[in-house]
Amino acid sequence: MSLLGQRTDVGEFRKRYKWMALTVMVLMLVLVGKLVHLQIARHNEFAAIAHDNIVHRVTLATSRGVVRDKNGVILAASRESWNVYVVPARLDLEKTWPRLAELLGLGPVERATIEQRLRAQRDADLAALRQNPKHRIHEAIVREDISRDIVGALETRKPELNAVNWISVPMRYYPTKELTFHLLGYVNEVSKEDLDAQAAALNGGEKKEWGTTLQAGDRVGRSGIEKAWESYLRGQRGWKKVVLDARGNRRNAKEDLAQIDAPHEQSPIPGRDVRLTVDADLIASARRAFAGQLAGSVVVVEVKTGRLLAVYSKPGVDPNDFVAGLTPKQAEGILANPLHPLIDKTMYEAYFPGSTMKPFSALAALQTNAITPHTREMCEHIYVLGKTRFKCEGFHGQTALHDAIVHSCNIFFYHLGEKTGIDAMAALNGDFGFGQRTGVGINHEVPGLVPTKAWYNQHYGGQFRLGFTLNAAIGQGNTKVTVLQLAMAYAALANGGTLYAPQIVRSIESPATTTDAGGGVEIDFAPRIRRKINLVPENLKAVLEGMHGVVNEPGGTAYKERSTKIDVAGKTGTAQVSKVTQKSGMDPRSIWYFNRDHAWFAGMAPYDDPEIAVVVLVEHGGGGGHNAAPIAMRVLEDWFLKIKPAREQAAHPKPSVPTSPVSAVKP
Repeated sequence: MSLLGQRTDVGEFRKRYKWMALTVMVLMLVLVGKLVHLQIARHNEFAAIAHDNIVHRVTLATSRGVVRDKNGVILAASRESWNVYVVPARLDLEKTWPRLAELLGLGPVERATIEQRLRAQRDADLAALRQNPKHRIHEAIVREDISRDIVGALETRKPELNAVNWISVPMRYYPTKELTFHLLGYVNEVSKEDLDAQAAALNGGEKKEWGTTLQAGDRVGRSGIEKAWESYLRGQRGWKKVVLDARGNRRNAKEDLAQIDAPHEQSPIPGRDVRLTVDADLIASARRAFAGQLAGSVVVVEVKTGRLLAVYSKPGVDPNDFVAGLTPKQAEGILANPLHPLIDKTMYEAYFPGSTMKPFSALAALQTNAITPHTREMCEHIYVLGKTRFKCEGFHGQTALHDAIVHSCNIFFYHLGEKTGIDAMAALNGDFGFGQRTGVGINHEVPGLVPTKAWYNQHYGGQFRLGFTLNAAIGQGNTKVTVLQLAMAYAALANGGTLYAPQIVRSIESPATTTDAGGGVEIDFAPRIRRKINLVPENLKAVLEGMHGVVNEPGGTAYKERSTKIDVAGKTGTAQVSKVTQKSGMDPRSIWYFNRDHAWFAGMAPYDDPEIAVVVLVEHGGGGGHNAAPIAMRVLEDWFLKIKPAREQAAHPKPSVPTSPVSAVKP
């Protein structure tokens, strides 16, 4: 009976069974509800997360605009370069990274530095993913501008390099190297300060289009045309969607690419091209003419437009070295160079102009009727003022204005300055742009200095002395000018009194399909006149005739170096410098050089109808007639006898001559 009877524990189980079943049903309903919530209600959200885990948007670099000279010669462009990127969050730092570092040829220090950066980014990305599944992990650049041999080695070992990619990107390239360093400037990678400044501007409400904001690894202009016209040259980045597997490798199978949603990519917009006013061949001519001189500069300007044809500063630096970043040794060598190759000597440095200022002193005296062209003064080599003896380079006897300019007689100009007064000379110098920035728009331009009586009273405790006026009359004392200022002022002398703003950019052009020729002109810049100077024609004629005699009359300070092919007018200058001693810390073997005077020549050609003005400064070159004038003459001859005729021939080719009588017969 007991075997057939009901056990008491079974009855107890039956009592609990319905509750167990109810619990299971509730749990199943909760599970089903959760699945419905995840699969249906939140399907789009989690599908997007899953999609983002495999589909990534990578940046497509844009090409920087091309810079050309007036004739289309390329001065700055972009070349193909290969960069290596990794995905730190998916990179095996124990196995893959050592292999990659070996293939790239990284040294121990560089390898350790990069590895530290990759670990930090990996940890940051993984921490961000834990906080936000939607966080996008980023690629990090490891090496830029690798050689084709390294690219080949990476391709060969591609299966071993998970989460590693190598991409072709444009790299800035300067074919003219140091020749146009100061004019073009250079680009290099953005710094943390650049990115912080941009972030502050964006937080302050400034708006920028996507692709124009700076990112780590971008390169921006740091000086010259590259910096001043950055907004036109930079362009706009694009992007492209790619599929990455769990190891960070790109997948290109058809079924993988089907995961990419539209739009698939946004093409980068290249920067606009910039066409300059300069002629590359003329700048090269200036460099050749400067052979044998250590430092100085040349500026050539069209007198009827203010357009700069040549801007050359020596010494320079190869801007290609800055693109990938200078090595510590390179940077140390540049900074330690006593000739200061980073300084643009055409506009950043101001110099005593010496006798190149005498034409303007003469004009000031003539315009104020302090003298006439026939006023004569006695030159006996010494001008005594109190206890000070002011000297001349020769004994010129009774001298009028014409001969005083031709022979550069200091004594005549001391008397001229005394009669004219420092303020009258300063006023006319200001009319010609001295003591003011020219507004060229590139690099840091200094204003120079044209001292007045008030300036001396302010800086010398109210102790103005006549000697200050005498020094100002011959371009010494505290008078300082830039080479660019002097060139624009001589252009104004040559064209009858119109002072132009120097123009360096001729036009902005749409990107060309190739770098061999520019695209369509978007913006064409016209010459800009700063002011018309009210000059009495007879006074200007007297000064210009004196300048013509400087070059073409026996005894003229540039006569021995004159051109026999081009009719040139000009003025030499030998400007004193502040003396240095061994106490300055300079190498004793170099002191003799840095104590030499600066050599100047400023002029125009052809004399009857001037087309260009040229100014040459040879730092510590000695006499202007012997050292600066020959450089100017060679540049002028190259322009008028070689470069300009070649340009005209190219623009207006002669009709071809038939090769035989038969070919000339019309059908």
